[in-house]
Amino acid sequence: MKNLILIIFLFGGLAVQAQEKQSLKDLLYGGKLKKDSTGVIRSTDDLSKKIDTSTKKETQPVKTSILQQAKNAVISKTDTNANMLTTGVDTVTTKADSAAMVAVPATTIPAKTNTKLWKEYTDSLVKTLNDEVLKSKQIKKNTYYLMVDYEIETDGQVTFTNVTSTPENAFLQAQVKQIMDSTPLHLNPVTDSSNQPKKVKRKQQFSITKE
Repeated sequence: MKNLILIIFLFGGLAVQAQEKQSLKDLLYGGKLKKDSTGVIRSTDDLSKKIDTSTKKETQPVKTSILQQAKNAVISKTDTNANMLTTGVDTVTTKADSAAMVAVPATTIPAKTNTKLWKEYTDSLVKTLNDEVLKSKQIKKNTYYLMVDYEIETDGQVTFTNVTSTPENAFLQAQVKQIMDSTPLHLNPVTDSSNQPKKVKRKQQFSITKE
């Protein structure tokens, strides 16, 4: 009977000792025990004195903070790129608008005077006479001064009324009149004192030489 009681106490002690070792192991690997100078924890030590209650691990807030910082960095970089892109577009648009707003000075071609128009007309007429008329035997070698009488209508249209030559040559006069009638001339209208166009008569002289 005594042996049975002894065996029961023995098993009970072993069970208590195993439970204390398991608690010691849990506390040690859970990081809740204080570190002493010897670094040795005995089964007979008071574990409550070795628990470090001042150390608290807050791993989750740290992770959250790091993730938040990374997210903020990405958002900041995206906003910066967007601002740069927008600024670039605004710059291009501003330059394009500025270029469009620059007024291109209109090129105004000055109107030719009647003197200039007559010069161009008689130059062309002389060339035609040299190519087609002066080769005729009815025209002797000489310099001929041709006087043209004409009228300028209110719209600037010219009507040739008469042609004379010095020295006189009826054939040359008739040829000049025929060519001029077939080649219309338009001059600037002549205006009166009230700036209203009026019909006027004019004379114009040019020369031609047969060598």
